[in-house]
Amino acid sequence: MRLLAAAVTIAVAATACGSSAAPPTADAPVEPGGWVALEPVVVATYPHDPGAFTQGLVLESGRLFESTGRRGSSTLREVDLETGAVLRSIDLDDQYFGEGLELVDD
Repeated sequence: MRLLAAAVTIAVAATACGSSAAPPTADAPVEPGGWVALEPVVVATYPHDPGAFTQGLVLESGRLFESTGRRGSSTLREVDLETGAVLRSIDLDDQYFGEGLELVDD
């Protein structure tokens, strides 16, 4: 089944999600060690299945794809961003842990 033209990166590393932090400004406080303190800004919120242990997210052409990792019940899904409804889902075999997600040959 071609659920998204995506491949699961099994038991490797979770896909990094971008930061929504505001860019540093000239007056941003500098912490000890030279770090600039950033203040994150929430620009939008969306509904999501609270029982899904998200391990990988891909947003491609307005479509949200997610891998969930939970021993014995990992899934790959396509989720409606606006409603949080699962549009399509496949269960991974119990021997696999869905820890990441990546588009391949889209």
